[in-house]
Amino acid sequence: MLEILALAYFVKQIKKIALEKGIKPGKWIAVTVISWFVIEVIVFIIAFTAFDISRDEILMALIPALLLSATSAYFILERLKKQVPIEA
Repeated sequence: MLEILALAYFVKQIKKIALEKGIKPGKWIAVTVISWFVIEVIVFIIAFTAFDISRDEILMALIPALLLSATSAYFILERLKKQVPIEA
């Protein structure tokens, strides 16, 4: 549940900033959502294979996956903030 709220927050902020700068937000939102889930899957795969985590210890893989996914969304948001506004 927290994951959905965090992702919704980042999407809302990206849309707001992109519209203020005159940039279409669709590409930025897509990159954020796709990178969020790809990073989660990669962290889960690494955790289950490299660290031999069983299904009972899934929380040990969930926390780093969420933290890394949120960090990637934060960096995408910061990169959008550095974009030059488009003059109409």
